Amino acid sequence: MYQVNLNLIRQTRKSKGYSMQYMAKCLDISGKSNYFQREKGTVPFKATELQQVADILGLNYKKILVKTFRKSNIKRPEEVS
Repeated sequence: MYQVNLNLIRQTRKSKGYSMQYMAKCLDISGKSNYFQREKGTVPFKATELQQVADILGLNYKKILVKTFRKSNIKRPEEVS
C-alpha cells in the first residue's frame, strides 16, 4: 500500500516559493482552495496530478509515494483454531 507524502509536497512547494494559486493553475484546478484540499489530504490527488506535481516541483515521482504497512486481517496459520 502506498500513501502520498503530502508533507514533502508542501515543504518543497514552499521552499521553491510557489503559491497554492500557482500550483492550482499549473494543475488546471479551479482555485487555490481546491488545491489546498488536495495538499491537506481532504481530497486525494489524481494519479495524473501527482505526476504533474512531481514535474513542477522537480521531485522524483517515487519520492512522493511512501510505502505504508497495514495490519492484515488475515490470521496466520498458528492463530486459526
